[in-house]
Amino acid sequence: MGEATHRELTVPNRTTCLAQVRHAVLELVGQGMFPAGEAQLVALAVDEAVANVMEHAFAVEGANPQQEIQIILEANGECFRALIRDGGRRFDPTAVPDVDIRQHVRQGRKGGLGIYLIRRIMDEVRYEFRQDSFNELLMVKYVDNRARKATSGLPQRQEGVPKRCP
Repeated sequence: MGEATHRELTVPNRTTCLAQVRHAVLELVGQGMFPAGEAQLVALAVDEAVANVMEHAFAVEGANPQQEIQIILEANGECFRALIRDGGRRFDPTAVPDVDIRQHVRQGRKGGLGIYLIRRIMDEVRYEFRQDSFNELLMVKYVDNRARKATSGLPQRQEGVPKRCP
């Protein structure tokens, strides 16, 4: 498990390709890296992030329907990283305020919980816009988050912190 595994996918801007993304994530994290339920949650977080790109980043009039999304997945004994890169409309999900889940439910709202779920599932979520080029969303999930918190004193979810996975 200590050996790094790397996988890159480039998928078209079609939600029918989300199953391929989930499968690739589960190939990396479902091999004992995380308990089965947690591996499914990590796959859900990546799925939500890619779905948001598909539904929102390219949802502009005149957008090229052939736009592609690059997904770089890395896993080692300490963490799983997913980097999602797209050339769509600029959007910083880390700037979106947290959802008040009780109010969301009381209002009977449907949808709008993707960023909320990503933040709850992943340990780190960082966004960067490469000027005149592309969006990058980096999500990190640590294998032993309790040990990470105990040794670092950092909160469970960090945004905008340039810490790299070993």
